[in-house]
Parts: sequence; C-alpha cells; structure tokens
Amino acid sequence: MSIAVQPASKLVEQGFARYDLAAELGVSDSDENLLALLAEYDDLPPDPYAPGTRRYRRYARGMILPWSGEFTWIPDTRIGEGGERLNGYYQGDHNPEYVGVVRALPALRESALSNPLLRDVVRFDFEQTRWNEVDSAWPLHVGVHLIKLMVDEDGVEAVSSPNELHQDGEPFVFAHLMYRRNAVGGRNMIATPRWRGRQPDDVPADEVLADFELVDTLESYGVTDVRCSHYVGPICKGPASEPGERAVILTDFTPMTQRI
Repeated sequence: MSIAVQPASKLVEQGFARYDLAAELGVSDSDENLLALLAEYDDLPPDPYAPGTRRYRRYARGMILPWSGEFTWIPDTRIGEGGERLNGYYQGDHNPEYVGVVRALPALRESALSNPLLRDVVRFDFEQTRWNEVDSAWPLHVGVHLIKLMVDEDGVEAVSSPNELHQDGEPFVFAHLMYRRNAVGGRNMIATPRWRGRQPDDVPADEVLADFELVDTLESYGVTDVRCSHYVGPICKGPASEPGERAVILTDFTPMTQRI
C-alpha cells in the first residue's frame, strides 16, 4: 500500500489554526442538519464525573482510514446499570482531574451518529491533520464529544475540564462552537507547551499564541497537541433571564499504532 505525501497544513506549521466551518462546509443557519445537531444539546446528561460543574456531555468513538478517508463509528463499549449506553474515555495523566481514570461517558444517540453534518465536521478535521509513514498505515481513533456548559444562576460559573492550560494527549484536537446564548466568558487561550498546568494570567505576552472567544456557529480552532497548551475559561450567566449556555463539538485524532 502506498501512502500519498501531503503538504504541511497551517495547523501543523504553526501548531494551531482557526476555521470558519460554516463557510468551509457551506452551512447556513437554516440548514436542517445543523438544526438537528443543535437539538442534541437540549437534553445532554450531566457529566457523571463532574457533579456541580454545570457541564453536560455525550461521547462517541470512531475510526478513520488515512489512505481512503473512510470513517465509521465504533460500537458503544459499555452498558450502564440503567441500560444507558456508555463509552470509555481515557487520557492517561494528561488531565490532572482524572489521572489514570477511564471515564464511562454517556454515548451519542443514533440521531447524532447519523447526522451528515457531524460526519462532515469529522472529515474536515481529519483533512487538516498530518501523519508520518508509520501512523498513516494504520487506522486513526477518533473521539467526538458534544459538550455544553450551562448556568442559570447569577454569580456562579460553569467550568470546563481541566480549568487550566493543558494538553490533551491526542495528537490533534479540534473545537467547534455550536452556539452561545446569554453567556459571558468562555475565553480561549493558546500558549507554548511550557505553560501547561498554569492559568492564563501566568503566561507572558510573548508566549501567548492566540487569545480569543468563539462567537459564531461553527467558528472553530484546532491544535497540534505537542506544540502548544490550550485553555477554555468558565462561563457565567449574562444579563438576560435565560440560562447562559456555551455548546461545542470536540474531536480528537490518535493513531491506533499506540493502542495495539
């Protein structure tokens, strides 16, 4: 089998990149697949490993073949006590809140797995990644998270994990904003790797690679994990009476050579 050599991507060359996926994929606000995917966030279950953080999520695992781009979902790995389908998520020691813990997270529903837009997001992200000859000869593991921060009280925060600059342990990670409503915060910072484990205010200006907030639907960014650390800040409820919400899709890509 011959693997084609791809030119370096912006993501690889500078360690991070920002994207406008609505433009890249030709998605309008009235797109039926977008509306269906947005509906998945209406009843996301609370993160079972983070009570009190006001974080809600589902998680699925897939597999993509680098030589063809063919993508398939991996069957859910566990069944909970109440019959709920779950998937194990493991980050080794990269998340200080869950060192060595396999988190059994609620699985994506079939309605999300079959949504063409979600598959298009995964394929777009894959096309930004680059792999060496060994890794590109094996399937890639793909993690897909639907995550929502939601807070309905003044003076409290909904928090991401971990609440510090960090690296995820997967070679490439992408974040795509689905919506933000009446939310204050959600600051994103990308910095050099040495600031892993620190807070944004600790980072000197010359070590900050980017500092921004995602505002528009499908406004996105990706990171090359070994080349930077990254952070997303908590959100608070804004001035309106409705809850403050920030919803994202996260994807990550890892060569299965490390898992065999």
